[in-house]
Amino acid sequence: MDELNKNNKENITIHDVAKELGVSASTVSRAISGKGRIGEQTRQKVLQYIKEKQFYPNASARGLANQRTYNIALIMPEVKDLVDMPFFHTCMHGAEEEAQLSDYDLLIVTTDGNNTKPLERMVNNRKVDGMILTRLYKEDVFVEYLKKSGIPFVAIGNSDDESIVTVDHDNYGGCRELVSLLISKGIKKVAYLGGGMDQTVNIRRYEGYLDGLKDAGVKHDKGVVFTDLTSKAQVSKAVEDVLKTKADCILCQDDYICDEVVHHLADKGVKIPQQMKVASCHHSKLLDNFPVTITSLKFDTMEIGRRACKVLLDLIAGEEVERKTLLEYEINLKESTKNTKSRK
Repeated sequence: MDELNKNNKENITIHDVAKELGVSASTVSRAISGKGRIGEQTRQKVLQYIKEKQFYPNASARGLANQRTYNIALIMPEVKDLVDMPFFHTCMHGAEEEAQLSDYDLLIVTTDGNNTKPLERMVNNRKVDGMILTRLYKEDVFVEYLKKSGIPFVAIGNSDDESIVTVDHDNYGGCRELVSLLISKGIKKVAYLGGGMDQTVNIRRYEGYLDGLKDAGVKHDKGVVFTDLTSKAQVSKAVEDVLKTKADCILCQDDYICDEVVHHLADKGVKIPQQMKVASCHHSKLLDNFPVTITSLKFDTMEIGRRACKVLLDLIAGEEVERKTLLEYEINLKESTKNTKSRK
């Protein structure tokens, strides 16, 4: 047993314990997991031994007992988006908090919208018990792969696919209400600047914008709508085009676009809200450092990370879960859309 004690922190297995105690590996497994038929005296013998050898409690031991890794993966966008969008960092912290409560470790995987290789390695090498997708696409290769693989997964976002489990904020309802409210406050024409329309969150926000106009009895003007803006140069060009119209407010699809809009307006000497009002469909710390406070939709990003992780852990445990979870939002009316004199 001395030799085993020397190596227990490196390569000790259930089979090593079984050999030392003169019992079967299945007996050790049942003792660790607390499941299956085993005599109480034998159970205590096993537990006492592995406690002395610092083999228990830990996730590796339980994983060997019930075929779990006690790891889950959080699938994040490529690094450029992570730098630009605080949402993903905050979501990650929420998921990590929840994972730790269940003695799980969170593995972070970054990839673009088409490369499934990192996911395939995780599944084929049995590195994780489940995955959380932090971004959903209209044509989603990740979802299709994970459905075929059979591994439990939860997607953050909205999907028409009823077979997958999703957790999302009410982006549609929030944008719809925000647009209606802005128009009710005297804003006559709301321009819309959005990102890639291959992402379901962007699609839902744009649909909310359109229905918010309809609710307010305002005709949709395609001339003040700019989508698929994926670079600073494209956002700046869109702002230039909006300034040539009679729009008196720019609604930004997310905090990244709003940050670029505010900076470009400042560079052009356009005052907010006197000459152009600005609002964002998502609030983050990016919007907290401007001279003018920004009207925005506020979502609890930590909570969506926690909730997605909790639902995934329930799936892994074989429990029944809600197929669709929709979290609430708040509308924060701030100085950037305050009523002022008409623009000259």
